[in-house]
Amino acid sequence: MSTFPEDDALAGEFAVPDDVQPVVDRVIAFIEEEVLPYEEAHADHVGGPLDYLDDDGLMKPETRAMQAEIRKRSADEGLYALHLPEEVGGGGLTNREHFYVQEAVFRYGTGHGSSVARAMMAWTEGPSPALLHLDEDQREEWLRPLVEGRETACIGITEPGAGSDVTAVSTTAERDGDGWVLNGDKRYITNGPFADTAQILATVEGAEGPPHETMGMFLVDTDNPGYEVGQPNLNIMMDGITSDVHLRDCRVDGDQLVGEVGDGLPLALSWVNWRRAGRAGMCAGMGRYLLDRMLTYAKDRETFGEPIGTNQAVQWPIVETATEIHAVREFGTALLGAYDAEANLHDLHQPTTARRKLSMLKYYPEDRLFDWADRAIQVLGGYGLMRAGGVERVFRVARNLRIPAGTTEIQKRTIAKTLGLE
Repeated sequence: MSTFPEDDALAGEFAVPDDVQPVVDRVIAFIEEEVLPYEEAHADHVGGPLDYLDDDGLMKPETRAMQAEIRKRSADEGLYALHLPEEVGGGGLTNREHFYVQEAVFRYGTGHGSSVARAMMAWTEGPSPALLHLDEDQREEWLRPLVEGRETACIGITEPGAGSDVTAVSTTAERDGDGWVLNGDKRYITNGPFADTAQILATVEGAEGPPHETMGMFLVDTDNPGYEVGQPNLNIMMDGITSDVHLRDCRVDGDQLVGEVGDGLPLALSWVNWRRAGRAGMCAGMGRYLLDRMLTYAKDRETFGEPIGTNQAVQWPIVETATEIHAVREFGTALLGAYDAEANLHDLHQPTTARRKLSMLKYYPEDRLFDWADRAIQVLGGYGLMRAGGVERVFRVARNLRIPAGTTEIQKRTIAKTLGLE
């Protein structure tokens, strides 16, 4: 049930290394044999571009149930948390190896916004490398359900007054006996309305030192009466899973602090770095989806008696995109391989060269994806502007990506600083 044309002109050209091919084959087989038939059987909830949203702009319960089913099936097959070490139930893949998994998943899972195919791979809602800092008891309670796909998470970093400047968070954690009381407001929280577990960054009252040394990361069960889901954030992606989150006298136990007071900001950045490291594979996968759409349309659509693909004005953006996808794949895998050799995503203190690589991996593929999506809309013409065309959503996603997990400008600033330009 492959979604790609059998006469794919680039079949076999975007190579996967022999050491990674078996796991990528397993991922593709899972999507084609499990996910696509499941989506087809439940087309009422995902068949159209916005069928997955309710009247309030949030994801429908039926679609979330589909995601949960695919997530659990994937976890049962050992595919959901391939990015984590085997010791915690993950697949033990390096970042370079995981690039090829992400590429495959996003090539298949880009056609509409319901993210059912993408639910097979842990993303924002899944177990992050930051949680490797939990002790054994904490791992059993908080990490294992995420690895096994039984629960989902969100992370509360961004606030109305704290975006790029994470040290400006105003959410507080106050000691209360053997526990903590959290108060504050978080904004633009992906999976905020539906998460089982929230990871909340807060400033610890009474802690001494500069702001970045006074923060803690706290685990919150979202059934806690002090955890409140706020208004939905109806964003450009129309993802249906983003909202404000409020902490109102939210009491948590002492063992719900991750690490120590002072580890909060490094832990938050560990989560952010996980997202940055995943951008290259994500963008390459969506880029290949766009290229598939452009090639198919250019060959099938006729004007003046000939396929539009015979015109150079249509050929050039396709050629440029195919070339640049090759470049991003080589760039991404090379930098990820170099990063793997010097650091881990769960390291709380990243070497200067590692920080530079992560910032490059974040902004450069995103910029290219935005260009590819713009070209795809132009090649498809009026159809490209339509939701049914399947590419306008990627354009919106591409525009969104350049802000979360650190804006393009912040990435360039980091690169400049690591080059001694400050």
